[in-house]
Amino acid sequence: MIPHAGLFSHLVIFGETLIGLALVLGAFTGIAAFFGVFMNASFLFAGTAGANPLMALVAILLVLAWRVAGWWGLDRWILPAIGVPGAPGSLFGRRRRGGRQLQ
Repeated sequence: MIPHAGLFSHLVIFGETLIGLALVLGAFTGIAAFFGVFMNASFLFAGTAGANPLMALVAILLVLAWRVAGWWGLDRWILPAIGVPGAPGSLFGRRRRGGRQLQ
């Protein structure tokens, strides 16, 4: 990893920015929180100290509360359009002849 430290520093900055924007806007909250936990665990295993365990706990709670986040953020409109596991959204729903959508 050491020879590629510059690349990984840019990837960490890019990842943290995307995760932060997604959480602030409430878009793909569960997915963003999952990747936040993943990055946080990587930092913990690397030996950093600080508030990382608390942030990991909060991120796990966000992963578990992703359906509630759909009422307060952009997920309110994004999730019905793209769908959730087990229920395809209006963009990707199956269609039959005549253009009517199947449930």
